[in-house]
Amino acid sequence: MPGISRLVDHQLYILSLSKIFKDLATGMMVFIIPLYVANIDSLILQDMPIVLKAGLATTVFGLANSISQPYMGRLSEQLNKRKGFLLLGYAVFSIICYLYSVSESFESILVLRTVQGIAIGATIPAIVTMITHLSTSTVRGQAIGIYSTLRGASFGIGTLVGGAVVTYYGFVAGFYVSAALVMISAFMIAVFVKETRSHEVATVEVSHVDDPFIIRVLAVAMFMMLVGIMLILSLLPAYQTRLGASELLLGVALSAYVISRIIFQVPIGMFSDRFGRKLPILCGIFFNALIVFALGYAPDINSLIFLRLLQGIAMAAVETPLLALAVDIVGEYNISSRISTITSAQAAGVAVGPLIGGIFGGYVSFETPFQISSLMIVLSGIMVWMVLRKKKETRS
Repeated sequence: MPGISRLVDHQLYILSLSKIFKDLATGMMVFIIPLYVANIDSLILQDMPIVLKAGLATTVFGLANSISQPYMGRLSEQLNKRKGFLLLGYAVFSIICYLYSVSESFESILVLRTVQGIAIGATIPAIVTMITHLSTSTVRGQAIGIYSTLRGASFGIGTLVGGAVVTYYGFVAGFYVSAALVMISAFMIAVFVKETRSHEVATVEVSHVDDPFIIRVLAVAMFMMLVGIMLILSLLPAYQTRLGASELLLGVALSAYVISRIIFQVPIGMFSDRFGRKLPILCGIFFNALIVFALGYAPDINSLIFLRLLQGIAMAAVETPLLALAVDIVGEYNISSRISTITSAQAAGVAVGPLIGGIFGGYVSFETPFQISSLMIVLSGIMVWMVLRKKKETRS
């Protein structure tokens, strides 16, 4: 539709395209770092198991990313700048990739991974805000869907590229390639994307008094969704034993979620633009609760793959409309500081999910983390339904 296409600024496509290279690098790091730390010595934590070292190196990045986002979002609003945060964050990310190659201890990797998480935390509120500024409310779901689809696809491909580079050329080459990819993203943004500004004026009417609470409830729901999705990572060895599955089929199960999520994000985003955000969000939350519960009782690998496919659809139904709804609620003014609450909750869910799965799955039972997560997702869905219903009644 020509009319709708004009509502999406061409810079949005350039911005989303630039993210492909950065997310390829991020996916490579997710694959490379756990293997890399298993091959270097520790100065203090010599007796730490290899699997725990790998998990810790992954978790500190996610937590640093999550914690830094609200602060970076508020700072970008105070300075009324976003492009600079992207360029600085990408530059730091690239430098850290190089420093990995010359690091000689596990502890130094943890420090570098933390700094890299903060650098990425500076970019996420900025890029979501720029996407908002470059699209109108009538196509915002579509715009966020395009961004999320490219991000998910690039991240998934990045893990495969990381494996290939390390296999044939080694870890150092993997770090260099990652640094180069992120610098390509920075170059595209520096040259082809202009700084964006909010088109709204700060007034008392910009947001309703309950809006900050609604954003926090949406953030809780997003956190619970990601915890339920990421539980599976720490339980892969248990799945392999219980289902008698090969590493290849377990990899297919992991990628099934990414594939279905990528396929459905843009269509569901467009659906939410036309028919409203509330329906897909609530359906996705409660659908995911059922899926998470079922994941604890998957009888075979085919069932696991099928459930992960469904989980990708559930996440697509929640993520894109939920972010679009949050933008609709708060408006363009101070959006970075508000939306960073949700994006940081996403990062926290990614970091905490595997830990919850490992703790409850290792010390209680295999099914327990899925049962607990399913219940918490249901409760978060009820909270979302209640606050959105109250908001509708109040505005009526």
